[in-house]
Amino acid sequence: MALALALLSAAVPAGAQIDEAASERLMRSSGLWEQLGATAAGARAGIEAAASNRLTPLSAEEVQRLLRATDAAFAAETLRPSVRRALAARVLPGQLEALETWLGGELGRRITAIEVAASRPDRDSERAIRAGIVRLREASEARRRLIENLVESTRSAEAITNMTINVAVAVQRGMASVKPDGPPAPVATLREAFAAQRAQMQQAYRGMSQALFAEMYQALPDADLASYQDFLRSAAGQQFLDATIQAMEQALVEAAERLGTRLPGVRPGSNT
Repeated sequence: MALALALLSAAVPAGAQIDEAASERLMRSSGLWEQLGATAAGARAGIEAAASNRLTPLSAEEVQRLLRATDAAFAAETLRPSVRRALAARVLPGQLEALETWLGGELGRRITAIEVAASRPDRDSERAIRAGIVRLREASEARRRLIENLVESTRSAEAITNMTINVAVAVQRGMASVKPDGPPAPVATLREAFAAQRAQMQQAYRGMSQALFAEMYQALPDADLASYQDFLRSAAGQQFLDATIQAMEQALVEAAERLGTRLPGVRPGSNT
């Protein structure tokens, strides 16, 4: 765990970062602030699904204890400061003006509103995927190419894979802490097991993302999607994406750690 955090917190030159006020502005204007509010719901869903498929069933009280710990570990009020600090350390000051210009512009605000609405916990993602598959099938070649390029430029499949692995590790640790089926596996071992599946997971999430994007951006004309693509491919857009993915990864690793330490029975040193 210490090594992972060290790698994620790679040193940056002194002064080569923005302050946390600017970081929070970027989080709010990009929709990341609100989207972090849905993270606990995703982790909770993972816990509930795992609890119903265990070899050793959990009691209702054990499930509730695990869910309370999950809600606390992945709470938005905990994740937001963590991401804000990590983002401040990674966004280059020289890119701030370009980022705020795009995110504060009419199209940038419109796209953020679309993305925030699509990230609501109560959204029926399965229905959105089915609808998106139909839209892709009926779309022009140019439109399909735009959607495919947006999925690649946003690194959506990579981001979803990272989140899935971190939540899955947290779920596995949480379940083992409440009622282990056997000796708890170290976090490093769990991550290695998921790492072996990373390429396959990203491929699956790439196709899923294309369907979701087709549905999510249905109201945007091709010209607007092309403008969004230009921003994402710009130096500022690419640097912000890198910073956001790294900041999210660090925050989720920390959340998984918190989940383990919030549950009785977790021994110090069992997380590495």
